[in-house]
Amino acid sequence: MRNKWNYIGQNAEKKRKAEMEKEYETSLIEDLSEDFRMPKNHDDLVQASLDTQITSSNVGFRLLQKMGWKGKGLGKDEQGIVEPIKGGTGDSKLGLGKQEQDDFFTAEENIQRKKLDIELEESEEHAKKREVVAERELKIQSEVEEIRKVFYCHLCSKQYKLAMEFETHLSSYDHNHRKRFKEMKEMQGATSRDDREKREQLREEKEIAKFAQIADAQKQQQQEQSGEAPTPSTLRSATTLADQDQRKTLKFGFSSKAATSKKSFVGAAKNTKVPIKVSSVFGDDSDENK
Repeated sequence: MRNKWNYIGQNAEKKRKAEMEKEYETSLIEDLSEDFRMPKNHDDLVQASLDTQITSSNVGFRLLQKMGWKGKGLGKDEQGIVEPIKGGTGDSKLGLGKQEQDDFFTAEENIQRKKLDIELEESEEHAKKREVVAERELKIQSEVEEIRKVFYCHLCSKQYKLAMEFETHLSSYDHNHRKRFKEMKEMQGATSRDDREKREQLREEKEIAKFAQIADAQKQQQQEQSGEAPTPSTLRSATTLADQDQRKTLKFGFSSKAATSKKSFVGAAKNTKVPIKVSSVFGDDSDENK
């Protein structure tokens, strides 16, 4: 008896729970249907979509106007799009411009290969136009080369295109090193030239002294042959005159030195006449006076 009453109570409770769940489901469906249902007595209401523009009565539109939007594209230069991006037009895996790119490459005018310049038949007008363009480019190139001559470094034999590059080169180590090396060579050339002139002068002085010795030896021989020894005063005066004449008539070169020096010494020897005393047969005047 007790089991029977337990069984009846369990069945009643199950029925009550089922009825409660059913009532909850029906109420939920009614609530959801009321949320997505168009309001009553509002037939003139226009639903917003991608094809229709938002009206001024829209809350979002009023907020955008409040923030300064004037119905133009966003951005500093108003380069943004005005219409919203339409969804569902293409595959979700592709980007926004993929469909437009595919349409461009699959268009009929882009399917055919572009003809090469050799394949095209050149007309007379096109040939004249090409010649004019080539002449203009050649003229521009020559003008540019003329302008760039200012940026040419003659010391380093380098050509630059910009003034900044040329200034950087002038202050570089390579340019200054070449400049100092050139100055050093010029200084060495000047010193070597001075040394060469000094050596030439010393050689000339040695030759003059040599010719003077030869002249003195000749005079001594002449005086020994005449029978009297030369006085030192006459020898000194003869050598000084020979040196002066030699310095006046001295010329640079090897062919003219010997001839001019010999002539000068011979002339000096002729001009300087040494008085020679001849012994008389009858005796000196001093003996007669005695």
